[in-house]
Amino acid sequence: MSGIALKFTSLLLRTIAKPISVTLKAQAKEHETFRKACIKVAQTVHSTDIKLRMRLLGENKIKIRPLNDKKAIESGANFLLEFFIFLVAGSLILYESNRSRLKANKEKLNTKNDISELQDDIKEVKLLVEQLSSEL
Repeated sequence: MSGIALKFTSLLLRTIAKPISVTLKAQAKEHETFRKACIKVAQTVHSTDIKLRMRLLGENKIKIRPLNDKKAIESGANFLLEFFIFLVAGSLILYESNRSRLKANKEKLNTKNDISELQDDIKEVKLLVEQLSSEL
C-alpha cells in the first residue's frame, strides 16, 4: 500500500471512529453485560493510570477513588474503541509489511532466475564460439 493509501485508510478509520463510539456508548447503556465489561475495563485502566502516575511522583500510599458508572461506561467504551482502531491499524500495517516482503522475495527470485538463464545462455554461446573457432 502506498503512502497515500495508508493516509486515506487512516482518515477513514478516524471518520468511522466517531459513529462507532456513539454506538458503543449506546450499547453499553442498553446491554448489562457490555456495560459491566466497559465499567471493568475503565476501572482497571483508571486504577493502573493513577498507580503509575503516583509511583512516578514517588508516592507510596495510593488511594484510588473509582470512577462513577457514567464516566466508567464512557471511558470503557472509548478505550475499547481505541483498542479496536489500534488493532485494525496494526493489522493493516502487518499485512502491508508482509505483502511487501513477499513481493520483494518474489522479485529477488525472479532476478536470480533471470541471472541463471543468462549464465546458461553465455555458456551456450561460449560452446558455440569454441565449435566455430575449431572449424576454422
